Amino acid sequence: MPMELLFALAQSQLPTTVDSPADIDRLRVLAAADLVKASLPDVDSSIQRAEVTAISFQGQAALAKAYPGHTFTFRTHVLPGPVLPEWLAPLDASRVDRKSTKTTLDS
Repeated sequence: MPMELLFALAQSQLPTTVDSPADIDRLRVLAAADLVKASLPDVDSSIQRAEVTAISFQGQAALAKAYPGHTFTFRTHVLPGPVLPEWLAPLDASRVDRKSTKTTLDS
């Protein structure tokens, strides 16, 4: 059952590799439902190996609903912020303190 595989994936260290053909089929169902982020092989590929990189927020919610008595700990991936070139002024450099409520459109 795909939810049992999702439960097992939640207990493992991600990213992980799945190479059992039956588990890859279950993983296809989970990926189609947008419960996991995975790199899946083509169906007719001779090498059947998939890599699961993350459990999506929908997958986390599905696990919490299916296993209400279990406490899950999910690692959240912190995405790096935008990298600005050195020649570009910092974002907070363009702030203007206004002393009045008038704008150029009001005058």
